[in-house]
Amino acid sequence: MQNLNPQMLVTLWNIERYGSLSAAARATGWSQAAISQQLKRLEQQCGCMLVERNAHGVSLTTPGLTLARHGELIANRVTQAEGDLEEYRLHGSSHLRILAPPSICSTLLARTLVNLSQQTDIDVSLVQMEPPEAIRLMERGQADAAIIFRYGSIPNFLHIGEDLRVEYFGEDPLRLLVPKSGEVAERYEQDGMPVDLALLHDESWIAGCETCQANLVSIAHKADFEPNITHSTDDYVVTQNLVEMGLGISIVPELSTLSFLRDDVIACPIKDAHAVRSVGMLTRAGDARESIAELSDAIKKVAGRYLRPMQDA
Repeated sequence: MQNLNPQMLVTLWNIERYGSLSAAARATGWSQAAISQQLKRLEQQCGCMLVERNAHGVSLTTPGLTLARHGELIANRVTQAEGDLEEYRLHGSSHLRILAPPSICSTLLARTLVNLSQQTDIDVSLVQMEPPEAIRLMERGQADAAIIFRYGSIPNFLHIGEDLRVEYFGEDPLRLLVPKSGEVAERYEQDGMPVDLALLHDESWIAGCETCQANLVSIAHKADFEPNITHSTDDYVVTQNLVEMGLGISIVPELSTLSFLRDDVIACPIKDAHAVRSVGMLTRAGDARESIAELSDAIKKVAGRYLRPMQDA
């Protein structure tokens, strides 16, 4: 088989995206005849049908879908290249677009950015974002780095593609938030022992973001119960207020309690080896810019104040 033409793979992806040859032609500025010709040539090279016609337009066959995924990756890399070049034209090589979840923004990353501003000429644009969405933006080339976390109870929840690499800096223990006036807090203050979640199967729970809720459910299942989730919020201040008012209990990362913890709420350690999240930085594979290396070094210097060492390090 001849070498596949990258443009033809991108065209195949556009056919999948837009559902018809004519729609793909309009979106890309090609004529429909040119799209049809590219498709025919690609099918001849592959020796199989890549597109099937249906009542609503066209759909891709299994080999067509396989090739379209590669076309999507090619299109994303071209978009990344264009974005990197535009960033260089506008800001030079020292401008970084960083994504990070709220609990990390307000602690580890805030201190890192202060140090960077004092010690380097790196210009940073920061946007708060949870890991799943941050990964999607990284794949599209819309950010230079993302601070993400991976829960010990669901290590495979996040899908990180081959075009991205992750470097972990340390572990952030999870804590059980309970009202200080409750039995759990009183028992913990007496014996100082981590809390066994199996004893809390009848409690109402406050969940967080999509990933955090999946972690809560997984940890509860390990303790042999289904959590009764009555509230969901990704705002840790709201979570603490709800806990303080007796409307539920919650599992949160320790980092979220360092900058703010209500007087009437206590954060207890959890009796579960999986009650931890690993914190790391996501970058594009092969990104060898000095500013990326400086960002990584700056985070490492700060991580010791906020994170414990990786257990598998």
